[in-house]
Amino acid sequence: MFGYIRPFIPELKVKDKELYQAYYCGLCRALRKYGMTSRMTLTYDATFAAILLSSVLNDEPELVPHGCPAHPARGRISTVKPDGVLDYCAAVSVLLAKHKLLDDAHDGRPLRRMGVPLIGTGIRRAEKKYPEAARILKEGMERLYGLERAKEGDPDAAPLLFGGILGDIFAACPGITAEAAPILTELGRKAGGFVYIADAWDDRADDEKKGQYNIFVLSKPAAPREMCSAMLDMYINSAVLAYDLMDLKLNKSLLDNVMYMGLGVRAAEVLHGEGKSKKRAKNKEENA
Repeated sequence: MFGYIRPFIPELKVKDKELYQAYYCGLCRALRKYGMTSRMTLTYDATFAAILLSSVLNDEPELVPHGCPAHPARGRISTVKPDGVLDYCAAVSVLLAKHKLLDDAHDGRPLRRMGVPLIGTGIRRAEKKYPEAARILKEGMERLYGLERAKEGDPDAAPLLFGGILGDIFAACPGITAEAAPILTELGRKAGGFVYIADAWDDRADDEKKGQYNIFVLSKPAAPREMCSAMLDMYINSAVLAYDLMDLKLNKSLLDNVMYMGLGVRAAEVLHGEGKSKKRAKNKEENA
């Protein structure tokens, strides 16, 4: 994933900020099961997925004290036990990173392919443990890359396809009921579309220079920033509508912050040119 879905920290309650940190650190620990190098795939988006899926499953987080070698000054802090939903999200993060690296290599950055063996152990473990998630990602990403290489002109086609992959991944989480799956799929579809559009806007200059597919380069809109703003607003509003249909009791104030404030703030940052620099710093922030 890409690191675009996260809370608006200044408006988080202290307890929710600590809870978000606990999930983030718990996901990092879960990634260790897939090899130490797999921890490089940790993102805010995966943390959001872990919190959302835990809430849908009403899976009360088990907090355990844990120290982090990367942040020794923090001492031991509360961390969500890295199993269940967090393990699933960790596996998905590794599998998605594999497809992203291969796509980058195909798009003119051959050295990115060298990253696949670095997380090879994690990829094999994830594919074995969650074959359905591996299938969804493999088939979905192949369709997405085919669409991009065919230079699809519809600017909504790729965001909806990527969003569909994320929605299917949400619904495939072990324990998700047939009743919860449709709404969760729709939320993932629109949240994934938001992520794709934000990333495309951030990458438009590089993609144009390298001749790579980008919905804002290919369509050549007369007012590209206005087009991006309208698309981001549409996907955010649709994601919020799906979210509002959920009867969540666990982690609700934290998720409310992400959905009602975090997405809008992130969209504004992207539109004002702050997205790329902030995305690169996603794992360096103290309050990640």
